[in-house]
Amino acid sequence: MDNTQTIEERLSALEAIFLHQKEILTFPEACIYTGISRSTMYKLTSAKKIPHYKTVGLYFERSELDNWIRSHRVNVANKNTGIRL
Repeated sequence: MDNTQTIEERLSALEAIFLHQKEILTFPEACIYTGISRSTMYKLTSAKKIPHYKTVGLYFERSELDNWIRSHRVNVANKNTGIRL
């Protein structure tokens, strides 16, 4: 493992910690936080399918993003019986 890779890994870890401490995220931060591409995030905000705030730019409240993600849970079907658990 070279130094560049180690530094990049450490930087990514620090960015993740930082994003989990901020309450209000910018558009790029929200994309990183959720793992949603910029294109998809624009589509979701345009269709008003994801909670956001629009001032000079687009902003997102981290707790609202967490709740939005949790609200899209998919139940798993039991492999043997087809019954949802």
